[in-house]
Amino acid sequence: MDIAVCWGAVPKGAKISGLLEMAARFSAETGLTVQLFDAAAIAGEEHLRSAAMHAFRAFERKSMRSSSVGMEMLLYASGKRQIKDAVGLVGLTDRTCSIAAVLAGEGTEGKCGMLLKSLGLARLSEAEAAGGDSAIARLGIPAKGVDKQKLRELALEQVALLDIER
Repeated sequence: MDIAVCWGAVPKGAKISGLLEMAARFSAETGLTVQLFDAAAIAGEEHLRSAAMHAFRAFERKSMRSSSVGMEMLLYASGKRQIKDAVGLVGLTDRTCSIAAVLAGEGTEGKCGMLLKSLGLARLSEAEAAGGDSAIARLGIPAKGVDKQKLRELALEQVALLDIER
């Protein structure tokens, strides 16, 4: 299973529903799983890779809580068990300024650029787009007194804890 993560800037005036429709079309055309996240709620690339791997493992084990691998990625990335809570935390809203996209399947290499172009998004680096420390707070991870280097590890731990809370 190949997993690619890319980051893009949402153009002013873009409609989130339109971006989601275009991502679904891209997924259907390429056969890849595509899931979009509000980058401000994402601690970094490893956060999303971990969520994707956990989602595919849940699919293989037939232990998914949702009807799609993409939605399962949202659950894992958010650390929430309820879809509504997950979408509210890491999903796209009208306030979304930057997007993190996960592409998963066979042959994701080189497809990030194609996805961003089809969505009309300018490519951003992870540093420009990801939420970092503010994402940790948004995810509800208590960070007081925690070494900043450990904060991303806490986000990964929250992803893994969702399996335990079943």
